[in-house]
Amino acid sequence: MLTLHLKGPFRLTGPGAPATLSRRAQAMLAFLALQPDLRAERGRLADLLWSDRPEEQARASLRQELSVMRRDLPEGALMADRQFVWLQSGKIGADMTGDGPFLDGFDLASEGFEDWLRATRAAAEAASEPPSPAPEFKQNLPRLAILAFDELGAADADMFADGVVSEITGALSRVTEFHVIARQSAFALRGQPLDIQTIGERLGADYLVEGSVRRSGDRVRIAVELVSAGDGRALWAERFDDRMDDLFDLQDRIAAQVAGQIAPNLRAAEIARASQRPAADRTAYELVLTALPHFWAHRREENARAIELLDTALAHAPDYAPALAYKAWCYGHQCCYLWSRDAVTDRQIAVDLVRRTAPLVRDDPGSLVALSAASALAGDDFPQADLFADRALALDPNNAWGWLRKGWNAIYSGNPDEALVFFDRAEMLSPLDPFHFNVLFGRAASLRKQGRYDEAIELIQRGMRAGSGVVWAYRMLFSALWMAGRKEEALEAARKWRESNPDLTPDLMRALLPKWTHEPEHVELMMTMFEAAER
Repeated sequence: MLTLHLKGPFRLTGPGAPATLSRRAQAMLAFLALQPDLRAERGRLADLLWSDRPEEQARASLRQELSVMRRDLPEGALMADRQFVWLQSGKIGADMTGDGPFLDGFDLASEGFEDWLRATRAAAEAASEPPSPAPEFKQNLPRLAILAFDELGAADADMFADGVVSEITGALSRVTEFHVIARQSAFALRGQPLDIQTIGERLGADYLVEGSVRRSGDRVRIAVELVSAGDGRALWAERFDDRMDDLFDLQDRIAAQVAGQIAPNLRAAEIARASQRPAADRTAYELVLTALPHFWAHRREENARAIELLDTALAHAPDYAPALAYKAWCYGHQCCYLWSRDAVTDRQIAVDLVRRTAPLVRDDPGSLVALSAASALAGDDFPQADLFADRALALDPNNAWGWLRKGWNAIYSGNPDEALVFFDRAEMLSPLDPFHFNVLFGRAASLRKQGRYDEAIELIQRGMRAGSGVVWAYRMLFSALWMAGRKEEALEAARKWRESNPDLTPDLMRALLPKWTHEPEHVELMMTMFEAAER
């Protein structure tokens, strides 16, 4: 049997152990040895070991590395299929009894792996301490199971529907807002005449995803439904029509769209559930959930209420990363939308929260997205904002808010063409998202930068209708109208904006606005609006 020695320097011993292995091969073996069932999803490995490369290139590098490893290792030690890579139990195992730190002296030029390595070393150092119970907020995360889909009009041996479910399960497993029950457990109930509530009880699931696949010629229709396991109530349903071209590419497309839409709909169900509990009885996790609708309302008084709820969550759990990260984002709103009365203090609060939260976030895409927003809106640190967003999307490529922030970061960096691609991706993943109005505003900012003023104006007006009460956007409307030469309409927008900011001064406004270094004239245009509103 091959043995991986992981305490101290990396070593591989036993019959047939190769004399040399690449650094990434060693990293992959160490990572797999510590995973449940000694297995990991291909996408997770690609992101982990090649986090500096685009997804397609990272997956190609993984395929090449696996080919070399399976040639060099004894037969059957390392196994792989289209979805997973795993170590064969009984042929290779890990020894954690040596001296020295975990993988002593090991490094790899991949930020994803380095993050995992730091976290694993810290966990190994703490392994000798008495175990502590799981944090309250981790225990309270909902549990989701994806059931086997019915396949209509296909041969019994056809595995297309199972492939779709595997891809959806893998995509949803990257979301840290809920626990995903293993596919094997969910599939064990296939064909049993059980109702939804019984299935939920058997699996210990709060929510279930069920669906069907129907094919006709080169067309395929996939129906998906998110159901509450407690009462069988349908929470969301969607139908996806596509063409059977490249089989694997089709499964990837469907999985991305389903994962992108299930996550916000499950979040909405959890918010509704948490809101029904007495405020005094809510956990830190539930308090963050109930803060979110106030946060995404994009209104001054609602943002203040979100901060209050997040502060209450932090009183329960002072190091709860989501509460800290969303609080930083809220203070970013205070600055960017000119709600603050003390620019220096509120900017510093946001920056301090980002600094404090970054080491606590680890692999939580939602918190990383929040830190990205705070870094841009309050810290004017657009490179850091992009790094946080990239880390979030490496962990969960279907995070619509991550693509939303990538779009705004591209605007801040002067890349409107790139921004439009990111906003399209966000909308495709979550077309009914509560932040959809901010996607419309982002597109409008891109089109304004391209000189397409009338299109920008129409999108801003749509966004303001969708985000009822989002009066800060009158300043966007002013800019587009002014640059389009529609001065009278621009002046009216300026007056409406000023009515919602009666106490704002020019100096405070200049201090609060994000510093778009590529477009200094935009800040000056905002000052023009201020002067115009005073007329």
